[in-house]
Amino acid sequence: MTASSDDTRSASRSDRRKPAELKGNATTASSDDTRSAPRSDRRKPPRASHYTIAPATLGMTRQALVDRLNRLGDVEILRTYAERDTISPPIAVVRVSDENAAALRRSTAGAFVIEPDRYLRAASFAGTSPPFHAMAAAAMSARGPGFTVTIRAASESGEPVEHAEVRLLGEQAAAKGLTGNDGRVDLTLHGELPETVAELFVNARSGYRGLWRHRPDLQADAVNTFTLERLSLPDTLDWGGIAMRFDQLPTECRGAGIKIALIDSGVATSHKQLTSIDHGIDIRGGEERSWSQDFMSHGTPCAGLIGAVPDSAHGIRGYGPDSELHVCKLPPDARCSDLVAALDYCLQAGIDVACLGFGCERGSAIVEQRIAAAKQQGVGIIAAAGNSAGTVLFPACSPHVMAVGAIGQTGSYPEDGPQAFQAAAAAEVAGGLFVPLFSCRGPELDLCAPGVAVVACQSPDGYAICDGTSLAAAHVTALAVLILAHHSDFKGGFAGRDFQRVERLFQILKDTAQPVGHPWQTGAGLPDAARTLGVWSRRRLLAAPLDAGLGEMRSAIRQMNHIHFGAGEANAFEPPPNAFEPPRGPANVTHLPLNPTPLAFQADSGAKAGVHELKAAMTMAGLSDGR
Repeated sequence: MTASSDDTRSASRSDRRKPAELKGNATTASSDDTRSAPRSDRRKPPRASHYTIAPATLGMTRQALVDRLNRLGDVEILRTYAERDTISPPIAVVRVSDENAAALRRSTAGAFVIEPDRYLRAASFAGTSPPFHAMAAAAMSARGPGFTVTIRAASESGEPVEHAEVRLLGEQAAAKGLTGNDGRVDLTLHGELPETVAELFVNARSGYRGLWRHRPDLQADAVNTFTLERLSLPDTLDWGGIAMRFDQLPTECRGAGIKIALIDSGVATSHKQLTSIDHGIDIRGGEERSWSQDFMSHGTPCAGLIGAVPDSAHGIRGYGPDSELHVCKLPPDARCSDLVAALDYCLQAGIDVACLGFGCERGSAIVEQRIAAAKQQGVGIIAAAGNSAGTVLFPACSPHVMAVGAIGQTGSYPEDGPQAFQAAAAAEVAGGLFVPLFSCRGPELDLCAPGVAVVACQSPDGYAICDGTSLAAAHVTALAVLILAHHSDFKGGFAGRDFQRVERLFQILKDTAQPVGHPWQTGAGLPDAARTLGVWSRRRLLAAPLDAGLGEMRSAIRQMNHIHFGAGEANAFEPPPNAFEPPRGPANVTHLPLNPTPLAFQADSGAKAGVHELKAAMTMAGLSDGR
């Protein structure tokens, strides 16, 4: 079933997010002062919003739901989704006033679940700094005179760098913008002077390293030129692949026979390492193969980490290149209900693992039910924890989904790069690894993975240094693909497509991970590809499992309750009371001994297991206490 398109052009103006004040190609945060509006302008029609509606119990058909809503009146049906056999009810996405939605909720007396259809946010960015968002929130109240400054991004040869994102952080205000064809952008900061600008960030879309300047020397009456260094690609695996020990796996481990769905902004199949991707869908029913374009430049890096074909000229490659990647393209104004269409596609296409790089602050009982239905059919969902520095986003916080946070590694970036700014504000957890401030955290977190200074494919046919928890989720998804393809458990007792298969996969990922810090910041730790597949190699020693006392736990709770980088959003770990708020928690897993010989084929590695490796295998199998 294909969802009907949602023509948001007809949505009421008040239903859309109010854009920031625009100045050329620059964006400056400003407040919405309605006190001076004429009295006639204040009398506006009731605000229409997007809602999702579903029967609270099974048994109703999609047509019956449509007929019921049509009889109510004042409800505009935007699209519907059919019931899934006996596991989930039909769903309608509607536009209705908040008052009518409340009245409908009262009149149906619990017979229907009626929820706001919230916007989703992407969980990666190219070298930007999360504190910018907090400063932008503070700038909403910035007033008074300011100044305008011209920033020019140039290559080492002096050529202009277009479409580079420039961000300025002042003591009271913040501004950002994109450079034009001449490499220039004009930014205005209210209530600031050139001397009060604290940070400058310049990030090219691709092909260059990012730049960070603390207390930059800016001139308001001149063109301020900053030179970007060209990005050189590594000859070997990126630091993330080595940290997760993908480099220790046999060459036969390529993920053949496994289907992945990347639920994201699309994938640029024009990239020379991604041309083999030929399965996809536009969730809102766009033009044919519109999923093969990625204007947001968000899904392409994730696709590259999973399935990019190796290139002999450099070390950038996907970790499951023989897997079958399906693209589920979300629209720029993606909402929670769009996940329903994506999950329905996963069920129809026989997807094994879905990687999700979007999320929202509040949960959805309707989407949660669809997630549970997908899990019942053997679809494992791995999601980015989020980049708002607050609580783990939905659906990553669901106990049916594996939530992945980001880590970085000291020295994997230049000292004047934006990632250096992130590292300076973060605490080291183990072995040179650190948790960036932007990574969402809490008891729902399952794992952490590389998500800072990751060199990856970028739209349309380049490479970029990217940050974000969606990159971390893609790393874990790639490992999940290899486990499903090559782990002997999924050739035998867990071969069936059901929830036990998913929970066994999640158990293997978590039980073989290397602990690297507090569980609320890093979950069970950093996944270990070699250990998951039983490849004998010297294990990278990072840190022993954290034995936190009561005082340390209280300190961690206080610290996480006082994070102010979420752009003014609530950061308490407990969500506000809501009758339909789905449960939160780490992913459910099986609790069975691990297989001491997991690899489904005999690897030609020439290595033999020693005494220490045999003891490790016995511990993994539950036959030893590890001493």
